[in-house]
Amino acid sequence: MSYPNSQLWLHLSLLQLLEENRTDSLTGILNRRGFEEALVQLEATAQRYQRPLTLILIDMRGLKSLNQQQGHVAGDQALKTLVHRIQLNKRDADIIARVGGDEFALLLPETDAQQALNAIQRIQSDLQTQHIEISYGTAQTPSEDLYAEADQQLNK
Repeated sequence: MSYPNSQLWLHLSLLQLLEENRTDSLTGILNRRGFEEALVQLEATAQRYQRPLTLILIDMRGLKSLNQQQGHVAGDQALKTLVHRIQLNKRDADIIARVGGDEFALLLPETDAQQALNAIQRIQSDLQTQHIEISYGTAQTPSEDLYAEADQQLNK
């Protein structure tokens, strides 16, 4: 391998590692680290331009019992289905991430509280056709801690 090709290979390998570091291996979406990076960027943009940003935390109900009753393959498939259905119902600008075992975050730039409610109700309705139930919590900018606020709403 010549020197320029070695550098290119090293650079591409590094980029791949960085991407893997930000991506959930099961679902292919952002993981918590990738989500946190996106959240910082979107919050800064929302604040700078005084634009709305909504965070929806989504918890998949019944994953533990599904894993126990039907096995982890069934649980993994349910997680993939949930992600796929959310992706079908979100806008291109919206960002989805897996932030925990059965917890997902959906960042909705340029979205106020009513628009976010419409979006999550549409997602929830679609998921019900797949026999997947969710709970959710939302928070909007401005907020001291968008994630903590959405998490508090999720756990009500």
